[in-house]
Amino acid sequence: MHSSLNRVNKTSLALFLYVFMSSFFLMATSFQLDNFNPNTQTVDVTYDFDEGDVAGFQFNVSGLSLSDASGGAAADAGFDISVGSSSGIVLGFSFVGDIIPQGSGVLTTLSFDDFGETACLSSTIATLPGGIGEYASDGGDCISTDVPLTASLSLGAFDSSGSLEVLY
Repeated sequence: MHSSLNRVNKTSLALFLYVFMSSFFLMATSFQLDNFNPNTQTVDVTYDFDEGDVAGFQFNVSGLSLSDASGGAAADAGFDISVGSSSGIVLGFSFVGDIIPQGSGVLTTLSFDDFGETACLSSTIATLPGGIGEYASDGGDCISTDVPLTASLSLGAFDSSGSLEVLY
């Protein structure tokens, strides 16, 4: 009798672990910084919510002195987005329970006042609708903010005084 109970307990444990671990590892989201633009002082946060709808998100941004967040799927879904300029924390959710549907695209566009050599996302969180849990989440690779400077110069013509005009 003891061995048949032990077999049932092992089978139940194995089934539980299979279901729990499968759902844990399959439910994933990812975030990534993209389209860094030092001229407009903006960078997009892109997302891939491949496992389902998302009711809220939070992540840390390092390497940028944040000032605002706007647009993207978060704005389309009516999310309120808060940006901690000194902490680098970005938090987005809906007070009325709206969601960002499963899919991918631009989540929001971050504005910044200053930047370092790289910008990174970390501590990324995406919550399930109803606040019943979180998806496994990845912040993607850091991006370089080193923008190469380029210029195009050409020589013009000599004028009657012997000066050379340089065009750029």
